[in-house]
Formats: sequence, structure tokens, C-alpha cells
Amino acid sequence: MIISPCQGTVCYTDGMKLRLIALCAVLAALLINQSALAGQQTVTLAAYNIENAFDVFDNPYTDDQDNEVKPRSEWEAIANVLRQVNPDVCAFSELENEYVLHAMVSDFLPGAGYHYVAADHTNSTRGINLGIISRLPILSLTSYRFLELTLPGEEQTWTFARDLWRVTLEAPDGKPLDVFVVHLKSRHDSDDDPNSAKWRLAEASMARRIIDGLLEQNPEARLAIMGDFNDTPGDPAISALTSGKSLIDVHANLPAEQRITYLRKPYRSTIDYILASPALVNLLVPGSPRVLQDERLLGGSDHAPVIATFRFESAE
Repeated sequence: MIISPCQGTVCYTDGMKLRLIALCAVLAALLINQSALAGQQTVTLAAYNIENAFDVFDNPYTDDQDNEVKPRSEWEAIANVLRQVNPDVCAFSELENEYVLHAMVSDFLPGAGYHYVAADHTNSTRGINLGIISRLPILSLTSYRFLELTLPGEEQTWTFARDLWRVTLEAPDGKPLDVFVVHLKSRHDSDDDPNSAKWRLAEASMARRIIDGLLEQNPEARLAIMGDFNDTPGDPAISALTSGKSLIDVHANLPAEQRITYLRKPYRSTIDYILASPALVNLLVPGSPRVLQDERLLGGSDHAPVIATFRFESAE
């Protein structure tokens, strides 16, 4: 920029004019982007195994006698994790019942907007169930716990070790968002099923069949399946879910060490996931998939939560 000494006016060189034009173009793009974002709203999903979340009351209908009551300090640690992550929807596993979730929300997360809290009994004989807290309205809950699971060439049949739980939410655009919550069979050995791999594969195969059926009816369905899968990337159950184009592992591009979700040594591994349909992946906020690995915060469970954020159009 040059100031003329004789006239006191502001003059611009050709180079300055080009830079001003470029700056105006950037500002215009920012304004357009801000205008577009003004009509959008993000939704953060999280899945969190909160490890033996039992209350003080014995349930005579489950084998929970040997499970200790979860200390208040661990509930405080879990609530602190949720404050850090700030999910709009969080799915839980290893949860005793809905009442402990209500207690956590009211005691440790007042005013956080979790108006929708739900949990249900599963097939777990130990009494570890599935639950969810949500800022989005819950429209319906569907349990698949009574389905018979099979594998080709196997005479044995199974049911879900816990459940496959479908939670239909109302997304910010007023359309449905389906979240399937799972906690697949643990890796305990048995003579006919080492590491329970067949059982988990049967669970994963049925979940995939159900989700494929929904996507055949509506290829634009926004859905995710998330929770504790008890298998690592490349294991049969995970491969059964992610082969093809129905479900995408939103954390797949993270470095292996940043994906660790089971924290107990020497078994540190990746067993918790958020798998999303193509239509939901299209709404994924770049860089948002992560695993909270701050050990200063993770004193409430032997798992770390998995997190991802999606951007929806706001309802008119």
C-alpha cells in the first residue's frame, strides 16, 4: 500500500490488488461456509464399557453375588470422562440396570441434557446389560435377544450373549438415526469353541444380516453398530461385519496404538468399535474419530471409550 504525499490518498500496486482480491475470496468462502454450517448440527456418538457397573442391591435372578458394588470414585471417573468427551449419545456395556444410569446422570451430570436414559435385561446370566444415555429423543427400542443364531456346518445354535439392541433416535434433521448396541461374547475358552470365536462369529453374522436387511430396504439409512465386540481388527467377527460395503470402521485410519480400547496389561488390544453405514459415514466430521487415552481420566473402567462426530442438517 502506498500513500501519495501530494494528495493524501491511498493507492494500491497491482500486487496489492491481487492479494486483496484473494483475501476477499477467502472471506467470501468463509461466510458461505459459516452460512451452511448455521443450518447444521453435530452429533457425537460414543461407546463405553464401564466394567461391572453394579449397584448395592443383589439381584436374586442373576449370578451377581460375587460382583462388588462399583465404588463411587469409579462412577465419578466415568462421569468425568463423559464430561470430557461430551457425547450426545453414549452406549454402555457391563451395566447392571437403568437405575444406576439415572443415578449417574442426576448425581454427576446434572444439566448435561441427557433427558433420555434406557437399559434393559439381556441374556447375561451375570447380570451385565446394555444401556444408553441420549440428548436425542429415543423413538423406539428393539431387542433381538431371542433370535436363534447359527453358523454354516455347525449343529450348535446360540443366542446373543447379551443382546443386539437397536435404539432408534430422532436426528437433528427430524429423520431416524439407528444405533445398534452390542457386547459380544467374551473370549473364554471351551472345548468345542476355543476362545468362543464361533459364538462371536454367529452373533456378528446375525447382526450383519439384520443390518443388510435394513440397508436393502433403505440404502440411505443412517445407522451405526457400536460397543464391545471382544474381537480385534481382522478377527472373524469383525471381518464378518466389515467385509463388503455395509459397515465401515470409522476408526480404521488411526494408528494402531491410538486405537487401543482394552487397557489391562498384558492384554491391551482394540475390541471396541463404532461401525457406520455409508450414509452415516458421509456425515462423519473429518478427524473426529478417536479413542480417549488420557490415563489420568480412565480410572473408572478397564476400557476406553470410542468416539466419533457426525454432522446433520438441522430440521426446518
